[in-house]
Amino acid sequence: MEIRVLKYFLEVANLGTITAAANKLNITQPALSKQIKVLENDLGVKLLDREKKPLRLTNEGIYLAKQAETILNLTEKTILNIKSNDVITGEITIGAAETPLFSIIIAAINTMQNVYPNVTINLVSGSLNDLLDRLNHGLLDFLFALDFNVKGQYDFIDLPQKIRRGAYLNLDHPESNQISMPPNKLLQYPLVISRNPIWKDYLGALTNKTINELNIKMTFNLIGNAILYPKLNSNVMLIGIEGLIESPEIKFIPLDEKTTSTGTIIWNHTPFLSALHEEFIYYLNRQIDDLK
Repeated sequence: MEIRVLKYFLEVANLGTITAAANKLNITQPALSKQIKVLENDLGVKLLDREKKPLRLTNEGIYLAKQAETILNLTEKTILNIKSNDVITGEITIGAAETPLFSIIIAAINTMQNVYPNVTINLVSGSLNDLLDRLNHGLLDFLFALDFNVKGQYDFIDLPQKIRRGAYLNLDHPESNQISMPPNKLLQYPLVISRNPIWKDYLGALTNKTINELNIKMTFNLIGNAILYPKLNSNVMLIGIEGLIESPEIKFIPLDEKTTSTGTIIWNHTPFLSALHEEFIYYLNRQIDDLK
């Protein structure tokens, strides 16, 4: 399967007709039709339903179109980074958890871009499982994760900073006057928590209850929408790390002072890092040294 033909197919999928795609690609319609048929023969599946007007993709065609976009983006990025050996340019894609701990990564990026202004950064948010899958498939260069403890197959750097875990409450919440939140209070109120299993295990250990015994009203992958709940409901507790919600209506109260969250940046183990990626790691380590 040639990259060129994959580009042809993606244009057909995006534009909806072979005629429009041929015009954009500056080739003849018969030549483009022939290339698509060769691709179908190579794959052994039908990609286009030519009997329908307008043209439609088959299920296999829909799947290939989604994959083709990822493949072509990765190919373009790889070529760009390979050509950047002498002058450091290119794009670094980082999957990132939502946390103030990411500030050290931003500081390293800022310093690096001051030296290499042609370096661009693509930040990707998502659940840990989704981001790990993207990292494993080469769609991320680095992944910044909280409390990541499955490091055996990756190269990694643990960040020195730590951050408190706690509960976010509406100022009218009955427990908003607490200095620290006793674990038994978590059993008395509806909770909003991350889907990350680390948090479920942590709350279970903290309260000596199974996760099913807790009154969990909402779970989330990303906190952006979940923070609206304690703003509107003065009874719920949103469990998370400090610094995620800055609002005059919300108060953060720490939980177990002995347990804090830490950040780790990981990447796939390989002896052949590009010059661009090596520079990023260098500037990150330098930023960490400045904090010591």
